[in-house]
Amino acid sequence: MAKSVITSRFVSLNGTDISASLSGASLELTVEEVDKTSLGSNGWREMAAGLKAGSLTLNFQQDFGVGGIDALLYPILGTEGTVVIRATSGTISATNPAYSAVALISQYSPISGAVGDLATFDVTFPTSGAVTRATA
Repeated sequence: MAKSVITSRFVSLNGTDISASLSGASLELTVEEVDKTSLGSNGWREMAAGLKAGSLTLNFQQDFGVGGIDALLYPILGTEGTVVIRATSGTISATNPAYSAVALISQYSPISGAVGDLATFDVTFPTSGAVTRATA
């Protein structure tokens, strides 16, 4: 299995490449654990897969300029946006799949930090519906 060092990511929101405004990005996919233990389980818990969910965490570097992150995020707060994330900025392939989802733009911290700090903020958006994976 090939190991890699993160040197780039590709992330787009509603078709806008926001990769250059991010210092980190992660996609987490989970499945609820549903207990299906019965009296015949001989004292062992039995689990089944329940509902799937996803969340996208983005570590932004703030930009209030024309076409910057503030101009992109503020108007869509409280709506859904289409997000695409890839492990690298390279072409979509079997070794660089693209994950696509609709995410609820549920939070935004336009102003954050202390004197001398880089203006940054982190958000976690829940996905809404299926997360798809493409290799071509």
